[in-house]
Amino acid sequence: MNRPALVSSLCVLLLPLTLSATGCGEDRRLATEPEKEVVQSLLSTGFQLRNTKGSERITLPPGTETLLELVIDSLCAASVSTTSVGDHTKETLTFDCKDGDFKGTYSRELDHYAFDLSAKTSLDIRYTGDVTARKDFVDGFVELKAIKDLWITDVGVSDRIDFQGVTLDKNGCLIGGGMRMELHANIPGKRVDASTDAIFGPTCGEVWVRD
Repeated sequence: MNRPALVSSLCVLLLPLTLSATGCGEDRRLATEPEKEVVQSLLSTGFQLRNTKGSERITLPPGTETLLELVIDSLCAASVSTTSVGDHTKETLTFDCKDGDFKGTYSRELDHYAFDLSAKTSLDIRYTGDVTARKDFVDGFVELKAIKDLWITDVGVSDRIDFQGVTLDKNGCLIGGGMRMELHANIPGKRVDASTDAIFGPTCGEVWVRD
């Protein structure tokens, strides 16, 4: 990816995120509707893990596929192995695609998901996570790191989302827990730092962000 395209993609990703960037104080206020949309988008990264079936591709944090040009097409299928664990089965997907340009493992056991994946595109990427995800609860983290040594300087992107016991009621409404996102990027001539910190409830749908 050339520099203008990378800068443009990063700005598109950061525009909504900076709406809910954390402030310096500890006081919180109710989130605006645009801020709620950002939070819901970030939460979907955790909840979507439970919808992945078979050898389907892994869901990356919102915006990062476009940013990093990480495209895993249908030819990149995983080998799947299963292991009996008590009264249930643990499924492990192993990727080794495009001459090793995309590889790693991804395991699913009941409502627990863990993965360690790496890819070589315009950047060297590593994507890790350890998440418990149910219809009414998500906890854990996903983290994407990407870097490219340009001799004079490094281009890098670090994106981490921590799900902190996020709880939904039977209607899918947020009523408890919280989440935090940290995004840092270093591009020649430009540095970007953004964060989102939110807690939910106790009333259905309430999202509180730092003031």
